[in-house]
Amino acid sequence: MMMPKQKYWLYGILILAVIGIVLISGCIQQKDEKVGEVQVYKGIWLAGLSVLGPDYLASNIQKLKDIGINAVFLAGLPALPDSYFEKQSFPPVVLEKIKEILPIEKELLIADIQTAHKNGLKVVLTVSIDPKPEREEINLEAWNSKIVKYAKLAEEYNVELFAPMAEPEGLFDDKEIEKWGQEILFRIKEVYHGEVVWMGCGTGGEPQSEEFLKELSEGPTGRYAGYDYIGFGINLVPGMTLEEFPQYVDNCIKYKLAQAERDNCKGIMITEFAVWLPTQRSEEEVARAHEIVLEKAKDYDKVFGLFVGNILGGQIEGLPPVEEEIKTEEVIRRWFKEI
Repeated sequence: MMMPKQKYWLYGILILAVIGIVLISGCIQQKDEKVGEVQVYKGIWLAGLSVLGPDYLASNIQKLKDIGINAVFLAGLPALPDSYFEKQSFPPVVLEKIKEILPIEKELLIADIQTAHKNGLKVVLTVSIDPKPEREEINLEAWNSKIVKYAKLAEEYNVELFAPMAEPEGLFDDKEIEKWGQEILFRIKEVYHGEVVWMGCGTGGEPQSEEFLKELSEGPTGRYAGYDYIGFGINLVPGMTLEEFPQYVDNCIKYKLAQAERDNCKGIMITEFAVWLPTQRSEEEVARAHEIVLEKAKDYDKVFGLFVGNILGGQIEGLPPVEEEIKTEEVIRRWFKEI
């Protein structure tokens, strides 16, 4: 016959066991809920994807995964009438391609979003600004309406990040850009509940003192207030040497981090890094330029996104083929998968 103390002791063990099972189950459930989350968006910028063909992403998806890409940055065509594209110096076959795409662009983007998600990749969606028009050439409300339309698309298809426009600094001057940025953010947040990133130009590479950066970070909120992340581009441009590039990259990152702190953003993203006119440099120089960006970014814990320019190459009918950047791919693979 079991004594009372032994019964209580046994009950205690059973209770602890049950508690242990519940806690373990909770940990397993919590871990399952986090499957698919990313700490850093290791991505690729794929603007003009629809012009490259409806199967471009699908046919390259395995290659992207093999080099460690976990996100794709997709962009819709500019909100411009057919007549605007006709004024550009496109070969006739390219112009015809654009005219074919415009009526079905939404369907093509949906297919690419679904392809990315089916393969475990995150998606960032924006509206492109290229070919860049002059401010007076556009109907701003038509452009804003397209942005809201694509924000609704992002909401419907669970797109993880949305940017209102790719490099709006190319369209607005300093006086109107902050006002526009806040107005369009309000409209986006009415229909989209994911994270919003400002995808800006790569400004801020000039040397700045620590005192200046501190004053900037503590100053009154600016144009990025309300955005989750400040995105910007970093490019090795003609006239800049590889020896000068590391300091330039570091200056850009520090400047944007100070702005992010000032405007209470979560952090920053390098929404495109590339080399302008890569054919004017050796393959080794191009690859090294990409590596410099990655080397610098790893030193900062609030860099949440790194999107390499399209290094896959491809052929747009009517234009010369763009060669795949093999050596740069090797750099991206090593950093995105190993480092």
